[in-house]
Amino acid sequence: MRIMRGLLWKEWRQYGWTFGLAFIVISLEPVLVPISYWLYRVGNRDAWSYGIKAILAPGLSTTETTAMIVAVLLAALMLAGERGSGLNYLVSTPVSRRQIIAAKFISGSLALTVIMAAITLFLLVAGHLLPAQYSNQEVLPWALVTTAALLCLFSLALLMASLSRGVLSAALFTAIIMALPWMLTSQILYVMQQFYQVSATLELKARYIVTYLFIPDYISRDGRYIWDSNGNMVIDRITPDYPLETALLLLAALCFLGLAIKIFEKNPLERQGELLLFGNFKQIGLLFFSFLGAMAWAEDVGTSLLSFFGYFLVMWLGIYLAMVLVVWIVAWVLQNR
Repeated sequence: MRIMRGLLWKEWRQYGWTFGLAFIVISLEPVLVPISYWLYRVGNRDAWSYGIKAILAPGLSTTETTAMIVAVLLAALMLAGERGSGLNYLVSTPVSRRQIIAAKFISGSLALTVIMAAITLFLLVAGHLLPAQYSNQEVLPWALVTTAALLCLFSLALLMASLSRGVLSAALFTAIIMALPWMLTSQILYVMQQFYQVSATLELKARYIVTYLFIPDYISRDGRYIWDSNGNMVIDRITPDYPLETALLLLAALCFLGLAIKIFEKNPLERQGELLLFGNFKQIGLLFFSFLGAMAWAEDVGTSLLSFFGYFLVMWLGIYLAMVLVVWIVAWVLQNR
């Protein structure tokens, strides 16, 4: 416990100003803008609450999008941002890597929770004392599920930062992993519809499941819209189960934390020049981009599902080898200049 207290104190001293900046950025629209309305007496008596009503309404607002970006960048900064400086020294001390990750998770999660709690308290008190466009019954469910989603995103970004070299690469990989369920589901459904008649029921179930795998959908709550492959809205609102969804998000956050601990314990911090600290990132990147190119090409030339897979495998290998050859030629030219 003494070690954890020391680590938590270290995190607070090092990132206290960052937590304060995060509060200012997230609370700009729900707190600072209404206060400016009060100071300058702008508009009607309830004009100060128009922006807050937009935040609480179904669908993602600027504030919620900003909060998600802040949560991801905060985790990336607290772990990947220390690589090559204080983190390398810290792991050489009698402090376990598990304790390092735990301290960063606790301090970052606590900061996000306090920020959301302060904003929630402001909304509740202001809505109680002054005429407002929103009701206090709208505030608590929004605060509960948004806080849980931010903690889940923070934990996911901490996981990505445990295997990334820098802040930007950790944030980029977090965005890719976060969007992966939505992208894969859309791509698979599109391919299947090219060659088979996919029932509306099957498509609806697939897209409904994705709303529980795509973290931003939790924040948009009952504003989750489901569109089919033709761009037609199938469901314009999904009624949320707040206790269930909050529990799912917190469980996911703990799972991401466990993976982050396992990965960070094996993290080769001395490795330089790679965006990913495990494996060869150049090869992973070539495989990924050749995969996307082969899938798009095979969709155009395939006449059946079997021919699609045949073209896809051949094109994937061909595009990958071509890209490897180009990289090798460029590297050889640069080396012999």
